[in-house]
Amino acid sequence: MVNQFDDDPDAEFPTAGVPPAPSVTPGPNPPPPASATDDTTDQRGCVAVLIVGAVLAIIALVLAIVLVVIGLRIFGKSDESANAKILQEVFVETGIATASRDAVHPPQRDIHLGACESDGGEGIKASGTLTNWTSQPADYAIDVSFRTTGPGSTGEEFAASSITVKAVPEHATTNWAASAPGPDEGAYACRVITVNRWPAGTAPPS
Repeated sequence: MVNQFDDDPDAEFPTAGVPPAPSVTPGPNPPPPASATDDTTDQRGCVAVLIVGAVLAIIALVLAIVLVVIGLRIFGKSDESANAKILQEVFVETGIATASRDAVHPPQRDIHLGACESDGGEGIKASGTLTNWTSQPADYAIDVSFRTTGPGSTGEEFAASSITVKAVPEHATTNWAASAPGPDEGAYACRVITVNRWPAGTAPPS
């Protein structure tokens, strides 16, 4: 067998054991992995969502506060109107005035006039009972008018008396009495015109 050789004397023969150099020229740096770009985008998106959520939460809180304030004003006024109506009805029913704003247990319903009679001398006495329907001890102030029994249902006042009944226990009943000089002549009548109630040991309502 005849060995054939290239006639080019400058031809290089690869050195045994050394691989040939790559024939591809390296290009620019490859782009970053898609996962790295996605992570940055996700972080920015999360921050934006958190900011929007915080703003919406603040707006919702402000709206809730505004609605509560409006509701308190509306329903507060409604409650006051309802209480005033109840107290007016009690006044018309009993003919007794009060400074109390308690529409649940109006003090006019605590008092009962049981007798209007001579005190055994020249005077007259009005007496009755008090029942404290509230859940705490209470003090009472009672104004009694002594009147003639002339024309009409009220007559003319000829004397008046004010008394205070202290520390009536809750849901308890006690007696009260008020006296005044009798009229010069004729029949007479007794009428409770005012009753006030307040927690025992505190200042009375004005």
